[in-house]
Amino acid sequence: MIQEIGEHVFCNEYVVCEPAAGDYMLHYRDRGCLTRVTGAGGADAWAAGDVFELPRLRDFGDKAPDQLVYAFAIGEQRFWIALCDEVCAPEGFTYEAISWLRYAEPAHLLFAAVTGSQLDRWYRDNRFCPRCGHATELGPRSREIVCPECAKITYPKICPGIICGVVDCEGETERIALTRYNGRTTALWALVAGFTEIGEPLEDTVRREVMEEIGLKVKNLRFYKSQPWSFSDTLLVGFWAEVDGDPTIRVDHEELKEARWFTRDEMTLERADDRVSLTGEMIEQFRLRGREVLVVSPGASAVLATEQ
Repeated sequence: MIQEIGEHVFCNEYVVCEPAAGDYMLHYRDRGCLTRVTGAGGADAWAAGDVFELPRLRDFGDKAPDQLVYAFAIGEQRFWIALCDEVCAPEGFTYEAISWLRYAEPAHLLFAAVTGSQLDRWYRDNRFCPRCGHATELGPRSREIVCPECAKITYPKICPGIICGVVDCEGETERIALTRYNGRTTALWALVAGFTEIGEPLEDTVRREVMEEIGLKVKNLRFYKSQPWSFSDTLLVGFWAEVDGDPTIRVDHEELKEARWFTRDEMTLERADDRVSLTGEMIEQFRLRGREVLVVSPGASAVLATEQ
């Protein structure tokens, strides 16, 4: 998944330091990140994307951007975000869409670029205090935004959400409910998903979203894994659940284009090489293992007994 960056270690602790010439510099414009493509990937975007680089501060020469804020480190490599609206892009660097970057390599720079975009949105969306409207300031020693007028402190935005693999494994049956969303640029099959509402436990989010999207009741919820998904400021939590009662799918066509049951043999291979998303991993796990995902899920850190 996108946060799995091999031997590299992500450290999101805020550090008070000065930028150095070899540090990476992140800049975003029009939902794009300043990058340089250095090699073509494979024909299958899921399996291998283009190879890219991010600019280092030294690449800007004497035109280094101002308004730099420390973002995080990956191993010994530090990353900064330039909050200025425009920078003088070094030769060979252009703005590539964040949605394209999800298929790019190497993995640790992909994760840095996407995670940095979440922080960049947060900084830009909070230039003025949401309480009193006064111009805000950056906290001097921690990752926070402070209003000097009313003293309100704002921390980075994280939206909890769920995805759920709804399965029907009664008797010899082994099938999973997959959906396609309306208005998406891609037409990949996906799992039921949605954001958690105010006052709602994650388990209730699963039950509500499954009922709203495909009209099914579920039981025996099991936690699988979680994933930071910075494309939508989300902490995504994956569950397995079994259909409870009538398995007839009733599609919410305002949100979904279609939804249906798939047996393991009917499932396509479009997610087989998805190295980025929790959705892809869960779909492929069911295709390969069927009902076994309800017993032991590789990588799962807990199983929740949620039926009261």
